[in-house]
Amino acid sequence: MLHLLIALMVCLTATGANARASGMAQGKFSPLSNERLQRLPPVIHKAFKSAQLLCRDDTINVRTGFLRYLKGSGGEEFVAIHFDQFGCSNRDALCSPNGCLHRVFVSRGGKHREVWRGDVFEIDMSIDSGVPSVDVDCSRGGSFCRYQMQWNGKRFR
Repeated sequence: MLHLLIALMVCLTATGANARASGMAQGKFSPLSNERLQRLPPVIHKAFKSAQLLCRDDTINVRTGFLRYLKGSGGEEFVAIHFDQFGCSNRDALCSPNGCLHRVFVSRGGKHREVWRGDVFEIDMSIDSGVPSVDVDCSRGGSFCRYQMQWNGKRFR
C-alpha cells in the first residue's frame, strides 16, 4: 500500500512539474554547455547538433523547458525536445506557420528512439489513466486545434 501511495505521488509530482514547465515565463536564451550536451543520450545530442547546423549558429542556445521528461508506468522514459525553446538565427529552419518542431523519444534499457515529431505550437506530456499521453496544440491563425495521442507500447496514436 505504501509503495502504491509513493508511486502515485511521484506520478502526480512529475505531471505537475511538466505542466508548470510548459507554462513558465520565457526567459532569455543561454548557451548549452558542452558538458551538458555530452551528457545527453546520443540520439538527443545528434538532434541538437543537427538543429545547430540548420540554424547556422556557432553555439546552441536554449531557454528553460527545452527538454522535458516523463516516466511511463512500464519503465520507459519519454524525452521531448521543444525547438521553440532553441535559439536559432535561421528561425525558419525550425519553425513554420504551423508551429515549431517538437520531437519525442522513448528510452527502454538505455536505448532511445524517436516515436513522434511534428511542427506544432506546443506539446505537453502526462500520464492519463495510467497511460503516457501527449497533448498537442496545433492551433494557428485564430483556429482552434488540439488533440491527444496515447502511447500504445510502440508509438503515440
